[in-house]
Amino acid sequence: MRSAVIIKVNDLPLCDNFYRDVLQIGAPEIISSFGNFYRIGKDSGLYLVKTTAKFLEHGSAAASCFFTTDDMAALEKRLKKAGFPLFKEVFHLGCDECRRGLDPEGNQFFVMEEKK
Repeated sequence: MRSAVIIKVNDLPLCDNFYRDVLQIGAPEIISSFGNFYRIGKDSGLYLVKTTAKFLEHGSAAASCFFTTDDMAALEKRLKKAGFPLFKEVFHLGCDECRRGLDPEGNQFFVMEEKK
């Protein structure tokens, strides 16, 4: 089974830079003027899809992206430098060190440090 998260954005280049360079999810496998696809796992991915919808409300969206990192301190440093600090929150899926962040358009994401 394959799965992907689809995030609708108004400013594709801005969000591409954020996800690629700040969150470091890697370069997109598919690049187009209307959307980019990033492989984030063997059978999973992330689509950034450009939209011009005036009604798009990111901050109150019901869906969010969740991922893990092997170096939370480095990620927090990159996010803070880019002006996007992480917020400490308890995420009720057994993650006691989960952090919440916002992308440049206010889309929520959650991140947890992977235990080694």
